[in-house]
Amino acid sequence: MSILAFSVISIIGCGSNDTETLGDASYSSQLEEDPVQIINPSGVFTVDDVVTAGWKKSKQLSPETLPDATSVWYGFYNQRDVEVRIYETHAAALGSGMGPADDATGRGKPAPFAVGGISATRMSYTTYAVVGNLVMLCEIKIEDCQNLLDGIK
Repeated sequence: MSILAFSVISIIGCGSNDTETLGDASYSSQLEEDPVQIINPSGVFTVDDVVTAGWKKSKQLSPETLPDATSVWYGFYNQRDVEVRIYETHAAALGSGMGPADDATGRGKPAPFAVGGISATRMSYTTYAVVGNLVMLCEIKIEDCQNLLDGIK
C-alpha cells in the first residue's frame, strides 16, 4: 500500500511541475511575439494630438493610482477601447507608465492570468504602446491601433 501511495504522489508531483514549466514558457513566448512598441521618443503630446489623429475622446479618468501620470483619458478608435495615459516626459512614460500598463494588459501577471488577455485588473486591454510621453492601451491587438499610433504628431 505504501508503494502505491508513493507512486501516486510522485506522478502528481511530477505532473504539476511540467504544467508550471509549460505555463511559463507559453507566457514568455507570448511576450516575445508581441513586444511593446516604443514610438517617437522625443515627442511630447497632449490629448488633443490623439484626437487629431482620429481617436474619439469619451471621458477623463482619475490618474491617482498611476504614479507620475498627469491625466488619463478613455475613448475609442476603430470601434475599439483605447486608454491614453499622459506623462510629463517620455522617460516618465517608460519608467512609471510601463509597469501599470503591463498589469492592465496581463503582461505583469503570472501565466494563468495572462494567457488570452485575462487579467484580474481590466479585461478589455491586451496590448499597449509608448508614444513619446503617452502610454496607449489598446483593446485587442496593436494592429487595431496602429494607424492611430502612426498618426500622432
